[in-house]
Amino acid sequence: MRSVYRWSGRQNASWILGAVLLLLASQGWGQEAPSSAEKAQPPVAERAQPPVAAYPLELLGLLAPPEARGPLTLTPSISVSEEYNDNIFLDNRRRESDFITSFAPAVTLFVNSPSYRLSAGYSFGADLYARQDRLSNPLARQNFLADGMYRLAPELTLTAIESFAFNRSTNLLAPNTFSTGRQESWSNTFTPGVAWQMTSRNALSVSATYSALRFEGHGTGIDSDTYGLLSSLRHAFTPRLTGLLGYGFTYVDVREQGTSTTHTPTLGLSYQLTQTLLGTVSGGPAITELAGETIVSPAGTATLVQTLPFGSAGLQYVRGVSAAGGLGGVTDSQTASGTLTISGWQRGLIVALSPVYSVAESISSRQAQQVDARSFTLTLSASYQIARYATVFGGYTFFQQRTSGSSATQLDVDQNRVRFGLQFGYPINFD
Repeated sequence: MRSVYRWSGRQNASWILGAVLLLLASQGWGQEAPSSAEKAQPPVAERAQPPVAAYPLELLGLLAPPEARGPLTLTPSISVSEEYNDNIFLDNRRRESDFITSFAPAVTLFVNSPSYRLSAGYSFGADLYARQDRLSNPLARQNFLADGMYRLAPELTLTAIESFAFNRSTNLLAPNTFSTGRQESWSNTFTPGVAWQMTSRNALSVSATYSALRFEGHGTGIDSDTYGLLSSLRHAFTPRLTGLLGYGFTYVDVREQGTSTTHTPTLGLSYQLTQTLLGTVSGGPAITELAGETIVSPAGTATLVQTLPFGSAGLQYVRGVSAAGGLGGVTDSQTASGTLTISGWQRGLIVALSPVYSVAESISSRQAQQVDARSFTLTLSASYQIARYATVFGGYTFFQQRTSGSSATQLDVDQNRVRFGLQFGYPINFD
């Protein structure tokens, strides 16, 4: 058995996370903590929401559902936008820029009821390139997002989240944002779960995940399937302090590179710093079986979530065993991210900011195809409803990737994307 403990200072991400941390602290510490007289209740278990980058500008409204005017609201829409991309091939060795005009039909669905809730959206885009006309495509990209909840009983809740993306920008598919250049590809992640409030102090949550990543045509992207199971038992010691006991299982199947199984028992704590600020830390060993070798590496999660008067903010650090997107391989992956969502500052305005820094290193030196990659993504998205049926939107994305000399795939990327558009939608309310 070989134990692997890797930790490297990530200065590029630390200053961003530190700045957001100061914002959270200044907002949270000025508030009163929950009264000790309150009845002890475990905090609500956090749900694995899709990252902000998974929401295309046409579906940004899913982050802040509009005020319900009935149990069901269906909104078809059409948008036109203009984008500038300074690295359309996601490769610094053949860096070319272009202007892209897009037409994107979309539809969103909101269902609200005392016992169930659903928000979902689908969009596809037709792109016209000004210079590289051969890249123009009537079905250049597709996105589908769905988030549902059904309360079977006051103490028992079912949840489900699904995210599908079809794109030629491979960094927009994988959760850890790694790129293998421009290639037709798609990903789909489905996560059902159940939460059971067993007693006033004890709660159990269990979720399963299936994630598929596929690359079509010619390119270097490597297909993979990931199956996961995550369980967590929570016990509230006090109204503010909750203990966590968890177990995670991950099965990774990387095409032509074999499979791996990982067992991750975890211990942790969740602390309600204020009524609106919650911190959670959990971790344990990740025990991975790969090609007859047993590897032990650190795994864990740390989160800080602040509810703000105008939205929410959060910090997250995750370390575990996973595939490095299209780079393939079974890797020791680390991701540090921050999220700021503004939805209640002004009526009709939604702003989302999310920096994500990811590191992936092969978990074993015996692996034939080594991976050693780092990426940083900064996403800023905004939409504003200027009239009942019209919304303007805009976004900026910066993406940077570096691969070391030991990595089988050598691909460095620096990319800036700026996009602005106008969306027309007509909400249809059903009573």
